[in-house]
Amino acid sequence: MLNFRQIPSLARMVLGRSGANATASGRRLDVLSLLTGPRKEPDALLESLRAHDPLLHLPVIDAWFVTRHADVRALFGDSRLTSDRSAHKSYRPPTDPAIAKWTTNMPYRSQCPTAKSPGRRLVAAALTPAATERTRARIRQVVDEYAHTLENRSGTIDLMEEFTSPVSATVIGRLLGVPPKGDAEARFQKLARNATRTIRPLLNSRQRLEAEQAVAEICEYVLSLVALRSGCPQPDMISDLLAVNRGEAGASEEDIARVVAGLVSAGTGTSGTACARALRTLFRNPDLLDQLRLHPDLVPAAMEELLRYDSGLLAMPRYALESFTFQDRAFHRGQMVVLCLHSANHDPEVFDRPDRIDFARDNSLALSFGYGAHYCVGSSIARVTLTEMLRAALCVIPRGAQLLEDQVRWSGRGIMGQIKSLPINLGDRQ
Repeated sequence: MLNFRQIPSLARMVLGRSGANATASGRRLDVLSLLTGPRKEPDALLESLRAHDPLLHLPVIDAWFVTRHADVRALFGDSRLTSDRSAHKSYRPPTDPAIAKWTTNMPYRSQCPTAKSPGRRLVAAALTPAATERTRARIRQVVDEYAHTLENRSGTIDLMEEFTSPVSATVIGRLLGVPPKGDAEARFQKLARNATRTIRPLLNSRQRLEAEQAVAEICEYVLSLVALRSGCPQPDMISDLLAVNRGEAGASEEDIARVVAGLVSAGTGTSGTACARALRTLFRNPDLLDQLRLHPDLVPAAMEELLRYDSGLLAMPRYALESFTFQDRAFHRGQMVVLCLHSANHDPEVFDRPDRIDFARDNSLALSFGYGAHYCVGSSIARVTLTEMLRAALCVIPRGAQLLEDQVRWSGRGIMGQIKSLPINLGDRQ
């Protein structure tokens, strides 16, 4: 399998370059660098792609990069594409049977991406908006627990390390019923962060193995919780999934463990990153930060707009189950199709002045959580978690706090522009 670190240099040899970004080869190289190289501000490149190459083929990795809102939305809802990476022509199954047992045929990532697939049906029934609202108190408890440690602090703190990242990992664990505090919760948080990498299509062998090992370990741990909850239900998500399954009939206890592991891997890092990106955006636009301080009732709508503007999730990979033609382009079975959410959410054909942040904007067409059969199954929990984190941050971060933009550290590669540190100078409160 091609090492992702080799892709940009290999692309330069294969594609060549005239030095002008307007050329097709130049845009291909820029996209490959965006997907595999150090973090860059993508908006100028994506604007050019929407205008000139909205369906851009990347021959070095044999993938399609899709940027217009209409195309991204259509392909999200196309049953000829799947989120199951085993459909990728370069997929190599795990050689360790213990890992393969858990990472093969994840129920809600099946190659039949319909609302009726067992995993999605279970999750949809257990994570309705109404059911999620019942968990708001537990989510708020976790958020406030971490926010409390920031109260009355002074000097520089890292919001990513001390707030957004641990909150996102702790919330999903607490909702599942992982015992709070102690070694079990700490271990679960570490596994959850490693498992998040499974959504990234371009990993080297070591990173892929670490991510798959984390998923397998989470599944084994969750399976033990499933056995406990089968005989003694608790007010947690695993008990809810078991109750739904008794009514629906069809999923095994191992399937439920796979569903939970999938939720953990897809949701842990993304919500932490999204909140960090939202806070970074607000610090860079202090008038908006002041607006939310004065009108906290705007937080839910503000979070939707901040997700549209910059969620940190550049794109989502999909894989062709069969060969077909789309917009006069030939997609081949096994090819990767990279749906660029960030570009779709900045398409001026859909969003007026998309580079302007407007908390009153109608975001009903935003694709921050996907669309159709590929709509994020955990979106309701993500929304509650994100709004609660933003609410708490506005309360504990004092007026006058400053973002140390030049000290922000980035993960550097991948479809997720993940912030590794978000340093904020709180000033001197003494």
